Amino acid sequence: MKILFVASEAAPYVKTGGLGDVIGALPRALAKRGHELLCVIPKYNVVDAQKHGLRDTGRRVEVQFPTMTAGAHVFVHTPAERLRYLFLQNPWYDRRELYGEGGRDYRDNHKRFALLCAGSLEAARQQNFLPDAVHAHDWQGALVPLILKRGWAGRPPPVRARSVFTIHNVAYQGVFPREAMSELSLPGDLFHPDALEFYGSLNLMKSGLVFGDKLSTVSPTYAKEIVESPETGAGLEGLLRHRRNDLVGIMNGVDYERWSPESDPDIEQRYSAQDLSGKAVCKAALQREVGLTADASAMLCAAIGRLVHQKGYDILAQALPAILSRNVQIALLGTGDAALEEEFTNLAQKYPGRVSVQLRFDDRLAHRMEAGADAFLMPSRFEPCGLNQLYSLRYGTLPIVHAVGGLVDSIKEGPDGWGFVFTEESPKGLAAAVDRALALFKNGVAWQAAMRRAMGRDHSWDRAAEQYEALYKGQPAIA
Repeated sequence: MKILFVASEAAPYVKTGGLGDVIGALPRALAKRGHELLCVIPKYNVVDAQKHGLRDTGRRVEVQFPTMTAGAHVFVHTPAERLRYLFLQNPWYDRRELYGEGGRDYRDNHKRFALLCAGSLEAARQQNFLPDAVHAHDWQGALVPLILKRGWAGRPPPVRARSVFTIHNVAYQGVFPREAMSELSLPGDLFHPDALEFYGSLNLMKSGLVFGDKLSTVSPTYAKEIVESPETGAGLEGLLRHRRNDLVGIMNGVDYERWSPESDPDIEQRYSAQDLSGKAVCKAALQREVGLTADASAMLCAAIGRLVHQKGYDILAQALPAILSRNVQIALLGTGDAALEEEFTNLAQKYPGRVSVQLRFDDRLAHRMEAGADAFLMPSRFEPCGLNQLYSLRYGTLPIVHAVGGLVDSIKEGPDGWGFVFTEESPKGLAAAVDRALALFKNGVAWQAAMRRAMGRDHSWDRAAEQYEALYKGQPAIA
């Protein structure tokens, strides 16, 4: 099949979160399975064209808006056989950040990503790439299914294909004032609650949800949560309920070439499920690096991520005094809410040698923390998929997770389990799960058996790619 991807970011070129990882890895897995892939993203200022070997195609796409024509030069990179990435260059993308600055989205984001959506289909046509399926991602790519059905600015669709629309996080919907409808030449008959209207505003994500032939999200449980829960569905649960027969949850995968203790170049000593001896070496090295007391008998728990309400870090902060009354150490890496950053800084000062807080993003340290920790904490309030718990499994670092979204889909507790799951969204619930982990940790043989079960879990992208293939063909996804 020929498959066109449209998204706002892709690793390794540009990435702010899990979406970038997906657009960097899923197309590669599909190409390995024999499909021909073309992926289109914006060429932001931060994309290092020289480093990544981007080449100017000499071609240009033009997208009609009511008061202007927006053009974009097309660059290309071919990282693997049957896999190409196109980059659309336009002054709208020449900014310091991808989506906004100072906590505010750019006001013209609707135009910036309309250019991406319409321009990507035109670029595919120019390349004589006539896709069997088009896979659009999040609100930034959500106009693609609409254009495939209704055309753009009075013109027919540049290509005709089945569409798949993936929700990576339904909380981010691309909501704009009503005037954005006319600024994008969107048909007025679509401004009603069953189409693009959302409480008097334009909701771009609804474009993908209404017009996508098939819908997916990034874990089976999250697919249920966004249909059944007004809190998780973020106001779109009614529409999602209407489309539930076309909605499927497919777990994201892990790039095991980047995340595996057997080959990781960033860790102190490599190890495997057959020979776990390197794990203790990595733990001692991590304790030295982040300023924790050298103590092999302490259960070292890592936490990596954005310090925000969604991720439950306030729950972790409140649970720490109870957790630290046991022989437990905490290593935290991340940035986010200023109040949470201050709270964790104070906790590190209060518990020197027991709590380490690194307020930054550091990918190489993240690898060393996965390798050196005994357990990994993820107390998220909601989590569409989650990737760190999947990385942790491969490193034999047993996850301690809240029973939501992709966390509950990937982690199992019990005699034949590979982690710990708590259902009560509270400091008490988290502390109790840490206690259960500590009880198993004290039984070295049982803990190592759980580590090996964790390391044996398969969350490769090849499994996810097989499920997406069914959607591209218009079939139900393979369970």
